[in-house]
Amino acid sequence: QTYAPNPKLGVWVNKQRMEHKNREDGNISTLTDERLERLQSIGFRWAKRRGQVRWDEKYDELIQYAAKFGNCHVPTKYEENTALGRWVSTQRAEYKKYCKGEK
Repeated sequence: QTYAPNPKLGVWVNKQRMEHKNREDGNISTLTDERLERLQSIGFRWAKRRGQVRWDEKYDELIQYAAKFGNCHVPTKYEENTALGRWVSTQRAEYKKYCKGEK
């Protein structure tokens, strides 16, 4: 993550996000309970905004697809919107992991 006004801060923020992910995945992390609480107390965002915005955009595209076709069965290689096809495929894969108890 680059942050032009303060590049070192951008690197540090990325490191905190990486350590948070390690912690969530059950891996070794330097993010202690105290550090986690301190960051959360100031409203630290664990995910980059872009990711949530992109997810919301794809969700809206899926709603449009469903309105047009009457279902959410978007082919993985949907020619009209290949990114939507890949996104739906990813959501299906993540849901299967969730159902199996995987993260």
